[in-house]
Amino acid sequence: MFGLPTHLQTTADTELKQIMQRVVMLQNGTVASQMAKSGVRGLMNYGVAITDLRRIATEAGTNHALARRLCQLNIREARILASMLFDAAQLTNDDFELIFSSITNMDMAENFARNIIGKITDCEFYSRLASGDKWQILAAIHGVGWAVRDGGEKLGKWFVAHLEAFAEAAYPETLQPLLTTMESVAKTSEANRAAIAAAAEKLAASALEFSQTLGRQYQWLATDNPD
Repeated sequence: MFGLPTHLQTTADTELKQIMQRVVMLQNGTVASQMAKSGVRGLMNYGVAITDLRRIATEAGTNHALARRLCQLNIREARILASMLFDAAQLTNDDFELIFSSITNMDMAENFARNIIGKITDCEFYSRLASGDKWQILAAIHGVGWAVRDGGEKLGKWFVAHLEAFAEAAYPETLQPLLTTMESVAKTSEANRAAIAAAAEKLAASALEFSQTLGRQYQWLATDNPD
């Protein structure tokens, strides 16, 4: 069992200390070990389930200031909580930098995309994110998927414009998210549907194996699920 790091035990920030004490009470060492074996490394990890973190976040309510402080901790659960507590309407450039620097593995990419990135509709933000490393690119792809499902149609055009570059990066972890987001973007408008179809045709004819696979799988999915 792990307790709070020393700097949190002695902090005068009662709000931060109390929410992290709740996290510690829910820790699961077995889950943490399993996650480490699957590649979720680089942060202190209590192995707390997302459902438990979401319950803590729901009870805490949106708290942008607390989210900033949580995001600066090198603790998995703190950063995931931060992604749930951020207020998209209050995000600043400094907050964007905090978000970028927090996305260091697949776990962070998926959670930040679902909880906060997918609420951002600024194409410039996505361009900055997509110019980062593998995990930041993955977060951008997932984020667009969440954003367009919630009505962020203009991001569909941005995604189409960047699709070939995503494919050329050829990160295996992005294949399924790219397919999912292609499907979501295609549903936003007839123009985006046609653009995605044209992009898939081009990708299928590419000399790059990853691009071929992405294009052909999308074509198969589109034929199998025309609606």
